[in-house]
Amino acid sequence: MCTGSGHNIIRSLPRNIGAPVVLGLALVTTVVSSAEPPADFSGVWLMIQHSRPGGAFFIPVEPPLSDEGKSITSAFAAKYDVVTLEANASCVEPGMPTVMWGIGGTAMEVVQQPERITLLSELANQSRRIFLDGRSVPDGFPNQRVGYSIGHWEGETLVIETTLIAEWHAPRWPHSDQMRIVERWSLQDPAKLDITGLRRGGPQPQIQGPVLVDEMMMSDPVFYVNDAEALTVIYRREPNGAVFEDNCSEFIWMEALERKAGETAASK
Repeated sequence: MCTGSGHNIIRSLPRNIGAPVVLGLALVTTVVSSAEPPADFSGVWLMIQHSRPGGAFFIPVEPPLSDEGKSITSAFAAKYDVVTLEANASCVEPGMPTVMWGIGGTAMEVVQQPERITLLSELANQSRRIFLDGRSVPDGFPNQRVGYSIGHWEGETLVIETTLIAEWHAPRWPHSDQMRIVERWSLQDPAKLDITGLRRGGPQPQIQGPVLVDEMMMSDPVFYVNDAEALTVIYRREPNGAVFEDNCSEFIWMEALERKAGETAASK
């Protein structure tokens, strides 16, 4: 599993060298518009269903893997106990595309500006930045767990392309660093959709106003058998919603402190 070594390279540079490099990576031409956006996605949202049911924790069922993908993930699972030491339980952020599925019913907040949309996920306190200012992906930018996202409007639909996604070999939704995700966000009338909830026959979600529909198309020439994997995710807006801290790293730290304190006491 790769976590994006580019970050370590940048941060290891001397301060008088590192700062210009970081600025150079982020140097873009910004075009800011004060016009009203074609659609307003701002607010707190909860996933209420998706088009690939059957996975654990309501996560969509994974796509079929290529022989190379199977070999890579099998070798990772043979070396590491990824079942007992599940990544999210150890505060490892899931990254894209899993961050868009709100594992366990966690919320996400969308902060919308003319030049950028910022998505704040309750899950592992992750964030996405979707740039709407006409920029291109900067050269030399490191891979990240959430990738690098650029969006543009097609009518009232926001089209987002995400690349530079860091490699992920563990469950769930493993992928290479060549993964590319195209999303189409739109606000739709729930009365015109087949809203069944995350579990057919279960309680129906309480919906007020339009829902956010995210039509995702994911491709990975290394890991996936099919040229593209489609997935549609539907979210309802929480009128009085809030996003809480997901700070499980504090408990991991405290466990380590208690363990060390016990070892020190036993040695006396």
